[in-house]
Amino acid sequence: MKSIKELSSELDFTIFTDIVGNAYPGFNIETEEQKKRFLENSMKVQKENPFVTFYGVFEEDKMLGGMRFHDFKMNLLSTKINVGGIGLIAVDLLYKKEKVAKTIVTNFIEHYKNLGVSMVMLYPFRPDFYKKMGFGFGTSMNQYRVKPSYLPKGNSKSNIRYATKDDSSKLVDCYNRIYEKTNGLIEKHEREFAALFNNPKSKVVAYYKDNEIKGYMIYEFKLSEKTFINDIVVNQLLFENTESLMELMTFLNSQSDQIRYIIFNIQDEDFRFLLENPANDSDNIFTPVYHECSIQGTGLMYRVINTKGIINELAGHNFNNENCKLKITVNDNFIMGNNGSIIVEFIKGFASISTDEEYDVEISLDIADFSSLITCSVTFNSLYKYGRASISDENYLKRVNNIFASAEKPICLTIF
Repeated sequence: MKSIKELSSELDFTIFTDIVGNAYPGFNIETEEQKKRFLENSMKVQKENPFVTFYGVFEEDKMLGGMRFHDFKMNLLSTKINVGGIGLIAVDLLYKKEKVAKTIVTNFIEHYKNLGVSMVMLYPFRPDFYKKMGFGFGTSMNQYRVKPSYLPKGNSKSNIRYATKDDSSKLVDCYNRIYEKTNGLIEKHEREFAALFNNPKSKVVAYYKDNEIKGYMIYEFKLSEKTFINDIVVNQLLFENTESLMELMTFLNSQSDQIRYIIFNIQDEDFRFLLENPANDSDNIFTPVYHECSIQGTGLMYRVINTKGIINELAGHNFNNENCKLKITVNDNFIMGNNGSIIVEFIKGFASISTDEEYDVEISLDIADFSSLITCSVTFNSLYKYGRASISDENYLKRVNNIFASAEKPICLTIF
């Protein structure tokens, strides 16, 4: 019988290091030096970061796999809620197809459910595997390849300079001010920004004003083997106002003598409106005259593990001033206690669980799609249009869609 226990000894972490190295060859945990570095870093994180814990899956004394749990605080629709994250899911190659991964995810869900958490999330190695377990898609990532000259050129970049480790507190202050008003962002701590400067590849430029950072960009160079002309990959771009954005863009615009493309990984679908020419370098034109401007990928997935709990946590959120008694029927084959119906009463936009059996309209959908809906990753109209949700009375379609509508999809800049 499989059991889960927290990793504590150096032996535990040594075995886990070997499992991770074999499960993820791309991590380059092969040489003794690489293994030692990964082992020491994992043990250090376990010891020093109170929000991260490593676990192993054991059968008797044999470790079959392992994972890492993350305790997060997320801004969901302007409400700060606790969420659980799981990363570094690794299964010993000798025990593949023996339901080790399912054991890991089941324990992950139970762990956070027992803590009173209503939502968990993960980055999927296979989206279909996790969708079957009730995880719904989050906001897509768009990758743009833009010539520097196609970015706005402002009047100045005089407030832009490189950030250093000494600026970590100012960077986290800037991030957390944006976190306070951005759906989906996860609260960060100074240690996370300080760790950025341990990676020699990562560069941080920031906009400084009144002794504060009002915007910043984290990037790295993508080197070309054939020429001195290279690319810049922007992995994170945050700004509090247009002025800081324009100076950051002016900084990038001025790199055209040695930089071929600026590659943006960004979750904002409207980013192309900033650009003089959003078309990328593929020269691909399709059906009939549409220029390819970005590639899109699906990543972070959300999962509601307590439907009543998430509604209660959002009691202070205004669901667009709607009045409605809504029956929500959720199909959840993975968490039996979450499978079934609840009636939610919305009065002037504020929601509460109703004990009455009467309701105005019923919607039915899978827990994966409800998880995407409640985070505003997708609209109810889209779920209905594509047959992922049903409604008992189409006359309420506009109202139900408005209940779950938001001006912004969730953004997540935390990798775990």
